[in-house]
Amino acid sequence: MTQIATATTATPVPPAAGSARATAAQTRAAARAHFFTGTPGRMRINAILASVISLAFGLTGFFALRALDGAVGRAGANTKQVVRVQQIYTDLLRADAATTNGFLQGGLEPAALRKTYDDAMARISTNIADAANAQPADGTALAALNDKVGTYATYVSQARTYNRQTLPVGAQYLTLASQQLRSDILPIVANLATANRDRAESELRAGSVAIVALVVGLLTLAVLGYIAWWLAHRTHRIVNIPLTAALVLVAGGLALIVSTMLTARSTMTSVRTGDFTSAVQLATARGAAYDAKANESLTLVRRGSGASYEEAYQKAIGTARTALTAARYPAGASPDLFGKLTAYDSAHVAIRRLDDAGNWNQAVSDATTTKDGAANALFDAFDTSSAGILDEKVTSAVDSLSRLQRPLFPWLVGLAGVLAAIAASRSMTRRIEEYR
Repeated sequence: MTQIATATTATPVPPAAGSARATAAQTRAAARAHFFTGTPGRMRINAILASVISLAFGLTGFFALRALDGAVGRAGANTKQVVRVQQIYTDLLRADAATTNGFLQGGLEPAALRKTYDDAMARISTNIADAANAQPADGTALAALNDKVGTYATYVSQARTYNRQTLPVGAQYLTLASQQLRSDILPIVANLATANRDRAESELRAGSVAIVALVVGLLTLAVLGYIAWWLAHRTHRIVNIPLTAALVLVAGGLALIVSTMLTARSTMTSVRTGDFTSAVQLATARGAAYDAKANESLTLVRRGSGASYEEAYQKAIGTARTALTAARYPAGASPDLFGKLTAYDSAHVAIRRLDDAGNWNQAVSDATTTKDGAANALFDAFDTSSAGILDEKVTSAVDSLSRLQRPLFPWLVGLAGVLAAIAASRSMTRRIEEYR
């Protein structure tokens, strides 16, 4: 019997689906690992690093210059607020000096002095409103100031009413008004002036706010320079155009940051130590001079019992002289503000001699007349000259700060950083292709 062998053809068994997926995953993992290995991988890492740090430079430069521009703007606004508050202080004392000087003449005060008072009070109201709008942080103090100024004006009105009737109680109301001014009102204004002066000086010292961008810029240049050196050493090609473009863009942005920062620091320091200080000290001198002028009249109003007001006069005139020296207008300076104030003080000394000698009527006459060489005329000469110089200093300080504001510069630096990042990201493309 013959055995017949049957050949069986084996059918291939497909690999398991899970095994196929595992193999594909391993392949992708190997590809990823290979993506960052070897010279091509190092190139990819350097391109990413160059792109990221260039973008970081652009963002840092943008925000730093925006911050610097904001500091300059706030410095200008705070400088205006300081002068505005100082003007309130001066006008309060101007109004008080006009009232007390007019009170000495009895009956209906001269129209010129009444106008001086009314104009000063109108400016006070306007400046309080403007100051509240300009600096919300001062709102509460300014509201309290406005209320107390209203009380002061009421006392003055009552003093005038009784003075027109030649009633002695008018002098009491005038004294009450002046005391309330000095005890309740002027301290509020002085605190406001100090707070705004501190804010202004703080902003004027902010010229180095861009230092962070400067450091990041230098670091970016160093990193890009190292990558360019490494690439040239590795590929023996000296110039990589995209990387060179990134270096140029970062260098240009850094140069803009440096020039802006140096100009800002120089100008803000100059303003802080120059026009700003002079303006603040001139405003202080003017306020103190008006305080002295008011106390001169109060000394005569209290005839025989005004020693405390004479002491206040001497203190105020001393403050005015010190402030003039700090404002760089000491004795012998030009224009001669110190000399004008001294001339008025000499006229005051003559008035005091008359009063102390018992010649009160002549002392009052000399204290109220407006003829050339009289105390009022000499004081007006100081007032007019110092007001003109103060306006010049304020205008100069604000204009100098305004010229520093360059809102386009942050955008230019930011754009330079973005373009540098794009260029850096493409810097290795052709070199990597050479390895394929």
